[in-house]
Amino acid sequence: MVLLSAMALWSVHAAAQAPKPAPASGGTPAHKKPDDRLSDEAELARIAGLYEVGKYRECSSELERLLDPLGRAPLRQSAIVENARVYWSACLLGAGATDGADAPLRAAIHENPQMKPPDSLVFPQPVVQLFLRVRESLVNEIRAAEQARIKQAQAEARKREEERARDRDRMAALETLAQQESVIVKNRRVLSFVPFGVGQLQNREETLGYTLMVSEVLLGSLSLTAIAVQSRRAATADELRRRGEAVNEEKHSQDQATWGAVKVASGWAFVAAVVAGVVQAQLAYVPEFRETRRRPLPPVLRRSSNSNAPSEVSALPYFDTTGGGLNLVGRF
Repeated sequence: MVLLSAMALWSVHAAAQAPKPAPASGGTPAHKKPDDRLSDEAELARIAGLYEVGKYRECSSELERLLDPLGRAPLRQSAIVENARVYWSACLLGAGATDGADAPLRAAIHENPQMKPPDSLVFPQPVVQLFLRVRESLVNEIRAAEQARIKQAQAEARKREEERARDRDRMAALETLAQQESVIVKNRRVLSFVPFGVGQLQNREETLGYTLMVSEVLLGSLSLTAIAVQSRRAATADELRRRGEAVNEEKHSQDQATWGAVKVASGWAFVAAVVAGVVQAQLAYVPEFRETRRRPLPPVLRRSSNSNAPSEVSALPYFDTTGGGLNLVGRF
């Protein structure tokens, strides 16, 4: 700051010693264009020169123009803007406008809650004391603003996490869908004429199909058993007769009649079950079925094992009467 002030004083002194430019052909002096202003550093040095020579009102007027964000050529660099606001407050105090001298400092502290007090070697004690009073009055406000920023950051982090969770669920659903394929299975009419529930199983009527299968197997087996028992007992009786041994004809006839009845009943029941199964399979015939089968996920859609979400860290400053610091909010 001292170096800038010295440079500004030297510039003012050199400008005073330099010859004035000759007037233009029209008789009016040549003036610098309004848009052709100095750089931010040079403008601050010029302001410091005005402050050093005690031109407080002119200094305040220039700073009001340079710090107006809607002005024609405002200051842009944040560090220059912060120092310019301190000079503005000092110029207002020097001009006796004490009521508005705290406004530039409030704006500077709001922009940078960690702002240090003005250099006491450049600015007088009233400016430093005004800065400390303004900062003290803004402690609660700054703290509330920082808490609000922290809550907003946390809410945004939660929202981003929810969006990522929805994306993960959507990707999982898409992966599940990609692992499925739809296949059309065509049935054959000729299989509907096959007994033992084959037609029903082809029509996806598994309960009825297995019921017919078991029933027809039992009935057919019973009929064949009755035939086998009848034939064996008849052969045994004939063998006894050839050898001249006695045969209980009455009991033999009764047994043959019983097994004959079992043979006839089970045979007709088997035929009825077969016919009923074939008729039902024809009536309920379904030409085709659509099946969903699982297939491996295509390699282009597989997730890489080392794909980890990037960590997110944000730092939020805070300020209180004992000092300041940073609140770290992050996702790892």
